[in-house]
Amino acid sequence: MEGGGGASPEILEESHSGCVLPTSLGANSLKKSSWGFLFTGIIGGTLVAVYAVATPFLTPALRKICLPFVPATTKQIENVVKMLHCRRGSLVDIGSGDGRIVIAAAKAGFTAVGYELNPWLVWYSRYCAWREGVHGSAKFYISDLWKVTFSQYSNVIIFGVPQMYLWLFN
Repeated sequence: MEGGGGASPEILEESHSGCVLPTSLGANSLKKSSWGFLFTGIIGGTLVAVYAVATPFLTPALRKICLPFVPATTKQIENVVKMLHCRRGSLVDIGSGDGRIVIAAAKAGFTAVGYELNPWLVWYSRYCAWREGVHGSAKFYISDLWKVTFSQYSNVIIFGVPQMYLWLFN
């Protein structure tokens, strides 16, 4: 053997074709292999999770009319509740986002519904409504706002971009 040493402990047999075949992998190489699979699985799982969470937030930017999620400020919510002070009937928030307006309206006594395309925001809104104790009067649905009829609601709330209003009113 080259280098004046004996045979490697892992390589004990030579095949007829001249290739050296390992007779055992050894405990050290199995540990390295297991860590590699674990690391690859963690990285792969993380990438899938990031993709699953980020996609609903990024796809609105690819639509004909860009409708990004921009949460309403506390002042905006207060203004909406003030505007609703003397009104009655059902209420809908088109593009309800995290549901804060629907929840505030439900606290003010309205039967309120929110429509949102992003499933993560709808699930979060439902959780917040449950936590605030208004899950009976605040409902949230995953839906495209262009595919829902809003005629049954007497109060319609929408925060959006100017291009959207032209489409909505036509």
